[in-house]
Amino acid sequence: MNDYNVGNIFELDSGNETLSVEQQAMMDRIDAYVEANQFKQLEHYLQQTRGIEQMLIDRVMMDPTDNSRWDWLIGYELIDTIKDFARVNSFGLTAHTFHPDDPFYFALALYWTGWNDFVITDEDVALAESLIEQGPVEVSGLLCIALARRDIDHFDYTYVQRAIERCPWAVEPYIRLGEHRLRAHPAEGKMLLQQGLDRVKYTWGFDQKGRWFNTGSQYFNPTTWRQDTIAELLGLSMDHDEYKKYERIINTK
Repeated sequence: MNDYNVGNIFELDSGNETLSVEQQAMMDRIDAYVEANQFKQLEHYLQQTRGIEQMLIDRVMMDPTDNSRWDWLIGYELIDTIKDFARVNSFGLTAHTFHPDDPFYFALALYWTGWNDFVITDEDVALAESLIEQGPVEVSGLLCIALARRDIDHFDYTYVQRAIERCPWAVEPYIRLGEHRLRAHPAEGKMLLQQGLDRVKYTWGFDQKGRWFNTGSQYFNPTTWRQDTIAELLGLSMDHDEYKKYERIINTK
């Protein structure tokens, strides 16, 4: 996964040993929003304020061994209206070099590579394969889904099946495999789609009275960012309209 043409984080680092007065003021305001649980206001501030990205980059490079700083930076790049997937790839790969025992960063980088037609090398695949067997099940699921998209023109359903085996509570693999099976085996495809919806319903999507709800953060919340991101990419935070779309497919005769 190379040649993103976005500049690596070392080139973007200002080289300062401490945050400037202006940057520290930004961080203090951010901390105040988090402490007050004002995540809507936090996200608006992050979207509208110039210099936030540079401050977060500088903050990471002052102590790249601090996971939370990488979480802040990469989470920022995935905020709506920002969504710089090339940065997510580049920063995720760099974060993994500092935190090789935390495969989440590599999984996130690999996941967004498949969506953006970047190159996933054989070395990337070899590393991902080792992490699939060693990492937490939710990260294994992300890695399998990412490898399924290695070729932009072809979806490798053997990796989707592995995602189900490694992370059986994830929704996304059942939905993708179900859509694939619908063409040749409609009954099997609908069964798989239903299994995916069942995981939304019983893990995430409905309260005891059958009313739809979603426990993920609607706005960027640095304290739950990892869980929210994993839930989104594994399909657990499927919205109501998408849920109903698959429900209609299942009920079509």
